[in-house]
Amino acid sequence: MDINQILFLIAVLNLAGDLYNILKFRRQIPAWLLPANIVALCICITVRIFSPAEAGLVAIVVLACYILAIKLQTRSRAPLASLPSPATKLLIIATVAAYGFQIYRGALDDSFELIRAGALYTPLLELGEWWRLISAQFLHWGLAHLALNMMGLWFLGPTVEAIIGSVRFTLAYLLCGAGGMAVAWAISHTGPDPRPLVLLGASASVLGLVGLQAAYSLKAYRFSGSLVAKAQLASMTQIIVLQAIFDWMVPQVSSTAHMGGAASGFLLGMFVVRPRRRRVEVLGV
Repeated sequence: MDINQILFLIAVLNLAGDLYNILKFRRQIPAWLLPANIVALCICITVRIFSPAEAGLVAIVVLACYILAIKLQTRSRAPLASLPSPATKLLIIATVAAYGFQIYRGALDDSFELIRAGALYTPLLELGEWWRLISAQFLHWGLAHLALNMMGLWFLGPTVEAIIGSVRFTLAYLLCGAGGMAVAWAISHTGPDPRPLVLLGASASVLGLVGLQAAYSLKAYRFSGSLVAKAQLASMTQIIVLQAIFDWMVPQVSSTAHMGGAASGFLLGMFVVRPRRRRVEVLGV
């Protein structure tokens, strides 16, 4: 599956999953969201039929505009959405800077150069280079890989950061990424066909934020029965399910790292990380 097909699949799966949530919680959401979702899906499908070579890029742009419209509408209603998010911004800047370093080193699609730049190579991890669990989170295979992960961090990060604080957010982000990669290494190492892996990217870290937000939504729903929390929990669950479907359809990605990151985030949210002492409303995409 080439990058065009992957981008199209990402956009359509996300829009279709959101359509399910819109229909399920139609009474609690703005009336404009349903027609906006249908229009976005129709654009993606139409471009796929008449101009398949550009379908992936167009679909991702449509998805980004759709999510941005939701964010802007949410920001106008909720003070939390406009709170400062310095850690999220610093992580994005650091990751983009790391990509610039990759370009300088010629470490974009060359596995050897990527390992030299800090990617996780499981034989070196077994020799004690545990720092690669962190450094690998800032490296990416290409511009599309970087853009998709940073888009996820940009939309999910501020909400989680507002709930748990900037320092704990940064630690949780890095721990989730490390946890996801560690799970991928452990499964590969102990499986019937052990083989060395090269792992890199922020996908496990971003999915860790999904797991964290799902945990807080679950806590809020249990405590108050809030429909907002219930809808948010459904949205986070949908993201994880769609990611699992995507991973199954695209063998080039590490499904074990992704699900390991989401599980790490959920466990942190449920048992370890506690929110700061102030009342916040759980929000997000």
